[in-house]
Amino acid sequence: MNKMIVLLALLPAVSMAQELPRFDVDKYCESISQIGGGSHSLFNTCIGLEQGAYDNLTASWGGVSARIRRHCAELGAVGGGTYQMVETCVRMEQEAAGGRKTFKP
Repeated sequence: MNKMIVLLALLPAVSMAQELPRFDVDKYCESISQIGGGSHSLFNTCIGLEQGAYDNLTASWGGVSARIRRHCAELGAVGGGTYQMVETCVRMEQEAAGGRKTFKP
């Protein structure tokens, strides 16, 4: 049953992968702030980091391959709805795609 809920939660990110996914940043940052006992500082830092990641992604999302967009949108959703994770994923996937390694037995 829990796997079904996770899969259903991913559907919006998967279906909207052409567009930048929409995450509830306030909810995500509130959950992060609760780690520090409801810290206002953690909340504000989280909001600032999420805003920066969102702004960067908004500017670059159209130039990201569909495969990477889909993968990273799913990863961001699983991570609680975080643009920071999506941005990091996109950067790492693009870097890896430019230099795939080969296995040599």
